[in-house]
Amino acid sequence: AARKQQIIESALNHAYEKNLERQAVVDERNLMCDSLRLSMGQASFAEVRERFERRVESGSLIELDSKSPGRAFTTDEIIAYERDTIVRMRAGKNQHETLVVPETRREIEEKYAHLTRSQRAALERILSSHDTITGLEGVASAGKTTSLAAMREAAEHEGYEVKGLAPTTRTARKLAESGIESGTLRRYVNPGEQPDWGQKKRLYVLDESTLAAAKQINEFLHRLRDEDRVLIIGDSRHNEAVEAGRPYQQLQEAGMENLDRQGRVHEIVDPRELLTEIAREYVREPRATLAISPDNESRRTLNALIHREMQERGDVSREEHNLRVLDSRYEMTGADRQWAVQYEVGDVVRYTRGSKVLGMEPGEHARVENVDTKENRITIERANGEHQSYDPRRLSGVAVYQEVERCFSEGDRVQFTAPSKELHVANRELGTIEKINDADVQIRMDSGREVAFSMREHAHLDYGYAVTSHSSQGQTAVRVLIHVDTGRGQQLVNSRFAYVSISRGQYDVQIYTDDRSELARNLSRELSRRSATEGQEQEPAAQEVKTASARQKVDEQEQGHAHGIGFGMAH
Repeated sequence: AARKQQIIESALNHAYEKNLERQAVVDERNLMCDSLRLSMGQASFAEVRERFERRVESGSLIELDSKSPGRAFTTDEIIAYERDTIVRMRAGKNQHETLVVPETRREIEEKYAHLTRSQRAALERILSSHDTITGLEGVASAGKTTSLAAMREAAEHEGYEVKGLAPTTRTARKLAESGIESGTLRRYVNPGEQPDWGQKKRLYVLDESTLAAAKQINEFLHRLRDEDRVLIIGDSRHNEAVEAGRPYQQLQEAGMENLDRQGRVHEIVDPRELLTEIAREYVREPRATLAISPDNESRRTLNALIHREMQERGDVSREEHNLRVLDSRYEMTGADRQWAVQYEVGDVVRYTRGSKVLGMEPGEHARVENVDTKENRITIERANGEHQSYDPRRLSGVAVYQEVERCFSEGDRVQFTAPSKELHVANRELGTIEKINDADVQIRMDSGREVAFSMREHAHLDYGYAVTSHSSQGQTAVRVLIHVDTGRGQQLVNSRFAYVSISRGQYDVQIYTDDRSELARNLSRELSRRSATEGQEQEPAAQEVKTASARQKVDEQEQGHAHGIGFGMAH
């Protein structure tokens, strides 16, 4: 009986960690499904349900108002993080002189007179702010780099050291294009990282804040010094259309019916033929074209089809090279990676942070040789042939992949699927293959830089023709081809998917769907992630965030979705 109770408690813990890793509020059905999956064959539904209800009664799970038929829950820890963040932001109101003096602001405005009216207005709000934390919403990708460069120059003139932070490596690289030294937020708040404070006051620029977890934001704010300032840039979807590009404006003004009349919507019922038609349209004008699909399965199929069409057209060599690549197991969350039952023999594990216990260097890989679900242990084989066994709950900062075969050719558009310090590439950075010799690959990055390496040493490569909407954030293209499968659920096809996908296009957007009649309804479905404090009365002071909990390491997938923080931004 004691063993069974331990299994049920472990299953419930896993379900909470998995679901609350990426959302602040989670549906009861998801919690129960994951709990039952892990305890299957060892506990009944009634037994798991009983322990679940006990947790609700004890207050370890807090029920919130739900618009869906089922109950919705959060935890007091997440509520504490959100409330504390709100309190800190309010406490920073009108605590400083303006970021720059009027003379500096006028000089910058004269120097950057080519900025649009809305960009100039946003820059003026930032430079004249008296707050510790300033929020900025609706900055278009096309104008963000120039606007931030102007802001950086003004702040540095006033003696600030400007530092950039972002949820992902690729977004940090984009931020760095404005001349701001940038890195990931996760690394900055990692307890093992000691911030180099230096002597200067700092202005932090946190980009793509809606992709950052509440815990990371809170820990970041706790590290600020009295003289530091923060600019938080986000996009809350309701106001994301500010300078998002003409296609999105047309969608707003004309509606889906007019887009259909304009010939931008194409209906093909057969799924395979639908993807094939997107591939044909892609190769008609491949330069500066981006294809977007809602899920990884259709993205992989679409990439393979475009690869073949590019060969037929002659833009890509017909000589193929079968290379072994590491394909991410996107479905595994940080909570999943703590349980042996989620691993499969043959999986490849990348130890992003390394491990002193196992003697692993950061970035080292190992293959899973055995899985012991009862003892929750996996056995790995390292590159030197050494075997080691460990409980995955004892390690954080790992990524899990499956080894698959990809056929690459010279001329193929590709993207890196993991960062590399040695190669100086970011996750999801794009380029074109120039040469392939056995496992040696030479790629010209979109930045113009040449990168040469062996796939035996860095197997994190994939086609770059088609991406998911989540991976497309931060990218822009002249032309965007969007695959909308109306059979996909609300989690994948919704208003957020519509905005992110459509706003990537600068001049043209084409939508391909299997059901024109369902298109408008599916792309209007709301899927805004709730904050834990949403709908609750705001208290004058936050609950104190428990020190031990706040110091725990954050282990989240770099391109995984993270729940946002609950605050509004000026726009």
